[in-house]
Amino acid sequence: MIFSISWSVATAATADSPHKIGHRVAAWSLANQMRNMSYENMCTAYGILKYAEVTGDEEMRKGTLLKYPASAFLRMQQQETQEPEKKHLTAADVVGPDGIVYPDWHYAGMSGGIPEAPARATIESFGGKADDDRDNSPALEAAARAVGQRGGGAVELGSGTYQLRSPVVIADDNVVIRGQSPEATRLVFHYMPKGDLAFFRPRSGEVVGPDTWIEVHAAPRGGLKSFRLEAIGKTLYQVPRDRLKDENFVLRTTGKVVTRALGAGRHELKAVVEWKDSRRAEARLSVKVDPEHRIPAGRRRYPIHPKASVAALLFVGDRQSGQTWKLAQDGKRGDTEILLEREPDLKSGDAILLVAPATERWNKRVHNACKVPDFRRYQFRVEGVAGNRVRLNQPLRIDFPVIDGSTAQRLYPIRRCGVENLTLKQTMKLWTTGVLFLNAWECWARNVHVLKAGRYPVYTRYAKWCEIRDCTFNDAWYHGGGGTAYVGWERSYDCLMENVTTRRMRHAPCLQWAAAGNVIRKSVFHNSDAQWHAGWANENLIEQCVVNAYGKTGTYGHGAFGTAPGDRSHGPIGPRNAVYACDIKAPKSGIRMGGMNRNWLILHNRIAPQSGPGISAREFSCDHIIDGNTFVLANPKQPALFLETADCTGVKIENNLVYGGNGRLVDGAGRPMVAQANRFLPLKSDVPRPQPAVASIFEWQRNQAASKTHSRRSIDVRNPRQRKTGT
Repeated sequence: MIFSISWSVATAATADSPHKIGHRVAAWSLANQMRNMSYENMCTAYGILKYAEVTGDEEMRKGTLLKYPASAFLRMQQQETQEPEKKHLTAADVVGPDGIVYPDWHYAGMSGGIPEAPARATIESFGGKADDDRDNSPALEAAARAVGQRGGGAVELGSGTYQLRSPVVIADDNVVIRGQSPEATRLVFHYMPKGDLAFFRPRSGEVVGPDTWIEVHAAPRGGLKSFRLEAIGKTLYQVPRDRLKDENFVLRTTGKVVTRALGAGRHELKAVVEWKDSRRAEARLSVKVDPEHRIPAGRRRYPIHPKASVAALLFVGDRQSGQTWKLAQDGKRGDTEILLEREPDLKSGDAILLVAPATERWNKRVHNACKVPDFRRYQFRVEGVAGNRVRLNQPLRIDFPVIDGSTAQRLYPIRRCGVENLTLKQTMKLWTTGVLFLNAWECWARNVHVLKAGRYPVYTRYAKWCEIRDCTFNDAWYHGGGGTAYVGWERSYDCLMENVTTRRMRHAPCLQWAAAGNVIRKSVFHNSDAQWHAGWANENLIEQCVVNAYGKTGTYGHGAFGTAPGDRSHGPIGPRNAVYACDIKAPKSGIRMGGMNRNWLILHNRIAPQSGPGISAREFSCDHIIDGNTFVLANPKQPALFLETADCTGVKIENNLVYGGNGRLVDGAGRPMVAQANRFLPLKSDVPRPQPAVASIFEWQRNQAASKTHSRRSIDVRNPRQRKTGT
């Protein structure tokens, strides 16, 4: 009651009135009178601090923090997490069978499962042939294009080995590349441009307009010194120096640089590359330039990233030609409708992307030091449109505030494509991916084996409802540097990975750059760490997996790792991620949370670190539930939980078994909100995994959704299990 009164007094000045300044002075004077930090005085001071945050009064906030000890505010922050009036479920929440509030993961994966596409063509009918050492890329691409233009189906590959000497690009919906089995059908990718330099796009005879995809490939022989596109003696485009690394061999741009410089007519384009060893090469292409030639919206299907989207098999949609609309009111977690500033050209079934930019305001709020903009994003299917109000297929998982300039953009993803029943092997050290689904919905890899990928074996970027199932990925050429040897989801939403085995990857499983709502389950990851690797990844579930982080493959040494807000390359990880019923082994700590993590669920896992604590957290890593785990602590100096900084508050740690360690549940400057029913036992080598009453929270949610028994009710205010944040 005292806290509520103090909060009301302190925030009265937030109203726009002639008395605003007077209220602020009165509240500040009240705080100045408090010398003894009784509980009542803590409440008053905390109210002043909250007022300063609401009004943006930085001087008052700093003054309050200087006047009173930090412990007072941490105590009040813990009190605030239990305020009954804030404890209401949203449509994005599910109360589990254990009473814990979970994000809703039943959307993950393809509705109805992966379809069985009928065979529509063979690669042989387009000139391909196994075991003849010829390039089968043109035949495979032509077969895929023909099948796509006829409405879709599978391109069948026979038994034997097919050579691929250039990337295969598929831009039509409903195309499946299908082999006989991983043992019978093999694709061998050993790309190297002809003459060390070659135009990949456009092809001979194509017209170049502002939207045309232009891409040139150079052999990555020891690193590039310069790489540029020229015409009539002038440079039209040059690859930036920071992208001229040993692994890069791509120049990628659009026809806009050509049409602006040359105008209409017949012209010759020239690509020029210089290697660090002073070798030089040129390639020429005669094209017809037409500034009025435009590719229709939805058909601008080509990669955007300058170097990261080269793959042996590339399935690509269009995410850049769609219109964009600003939000007219805040999108709140749990909302199933958004209001736009103007009436959109959208209809039921369309795909849209919601974006909340990483503004200075938001960066300060979450202590984000990373300048990459891709933090708060999510993709939806439009269910209906009434004026400027758009109904979505599912609730928002995070907030999209108007103050940050949040927008909705129309997307044109490639849909319902897949690769199945084959083995793909890369024979050269090239900065490429095996199979890449780019701007893709409801696409899949099933029963695919990848041997020695360049960067990623099978990967999605800007994707939704994709599946990677029953696959095996062994090794990669690159195990160091940014963006190598990952298995997981990037800028992807509601995707599902199941029954996957990896060896000698770097970060597997990996979730990064706004990835949300994804489920990774029933999989085994050898010689890699689990990663929430960048960009506010939120509401992802890793369950029933085995992660063994031992190995010299570029892992960080922790079993699972969340990047820190001060990490300039990756930034903080978002709220409500979960690890459920997993087995985690690591040479350092079991799970490392880098900061700003909120409301994580660490439930029913066996966590066995060699030298570090079971779980470590720092810098506003708050409000977690750590329940039902078994910790096997080999280091006698380590606790089960290390809360490094005092701002790690609101943590509940219950019903855990702790084998070995230093005999303490928690060390560090932070203190848990609740610590009960935890047991300590001597260290032993054979410790069983926990067996939760519900083996899979994902399957439980799916069953609940299927039987229409989802319960949307308030949390019991007498025993709130989890705080909601909509950051």
